[in-house]
Formats: sequence, structure tokens, C-alpha cells
Amino acid sequence: MAIKGLKNLHYAVITKEDNTSTTYATPKPFGPAMALNIQPSINRANLRADDGVLFSDSAKGPIAVSVNTAYLEKAVEAEILGKTIHENGLISDNVKDDAPYIAIGGQAESARGGSEFFWLYRVKLAPAEENKETKQDTPTYQTPNLTGEAIPRIHDGEEKIKAWNQDETITDKTVFDEWFTKVIEPDWVATP
Repeated sequence: MAIKGLKNLHYAVITKEDNTSTTYATPKPFGPAMALNIQPSINRANLRADDGVLFSDSAKGPIAVSVNTAYLEKAVEAEILGKTIHENGLISDNVKDDAPYIAIGGQAESARGGSEFFWLYRVKLAPAEENKETKQDTPTYQTPNLTGEAIPRIHDGEEKIKAWNQDETITDKTVFDEWFTKVIEPDWVATP
């Protein structure tokens, strides 16, 4: 599907996960979305015999994720990267910082009309690359660019869900009203 935008970037911290379920906190706004790059990795192998390829197989690896926002609020940065906000309001990086697994969701405008909505279910991000540069004749901006990996959920192997709000086969369109109030599951049903 051809996409021409990105907005409503949200995250939800995984509060509990085991072999039977994954529990998410309530989604929160991530920051003004500039770019989200999701790059799956596929590892391929060929078995060669008799001067040719006899068998070919592949396995999915982690999905490389890059998130670029106009800025990150201090509370968001601390929560998604496991940093500490001190009593005096300062935020620090520490060798013991431990980023939690989070879900990342958002909305992208479709070239066919409507929007594509998505959730990546289990992502761990690393601190943003920071670039600081002196002012030039033409203004330039340095913005936070977080990178990380998305891996399958422990309990069911799910990695990502997406839906186009113009898809006629989606039987209950209220799913889009709830998209950013909770992480949408594949077996989603409307709340009575």
C-alpha cells in the first residue's frame, strides 16, 4: 500500500509478559512523528548439490526499527529508555539504564484514501543518536533518532498488526476508534 504520511505515533510499555499472555500499559503519545522505518530481516540459506540448489530455506530475524520525532518529552524519554528523572527535574543517562519492551503504534495516510493503522508489538529501543551543530546560513534541525529491534511476542509469536480503515472486509470499524486507547490484538472485539 502506498503511504504518504505518518501521525499519531504512540507507545505502550509492556508491563507483564510470559508464555501465556502479554499485558500493555495504556498507550501514550510518543512525540511529533517525523519518520518510522521498519526493516524486517530474512536470513536465507541454500543447500547446493549436484551443481545446483537442491533446497532453499529462510528464517525471520529481528526487525530493525528507527523512530524519528521532532522532539521527545522528558517523561517519554525516561519511560521508553529506562532513564531516571531526578527530584530536581534533571534527566540522566546511567550505565544501569534498562529500556523496557514497548509496543509502537501509529497512523499513516494511504494514497488510496483513508489511513493505515498499525502496532508493532514488542520493541526495545536504544538511546537516540545526538547531533549538535553550529548554526549555518540556512537553518538545519537536529532531531532525536531512536533505533532498536522488534522481536516476536513470547506467548504467541505475533510481531505486528495493521489495518486499513477503508477495508470493506473489516466487519467492525469501531476498532479504529479504540486504536490508540489500547494495543489492538489480532482477536480484537468491540468492548460492550
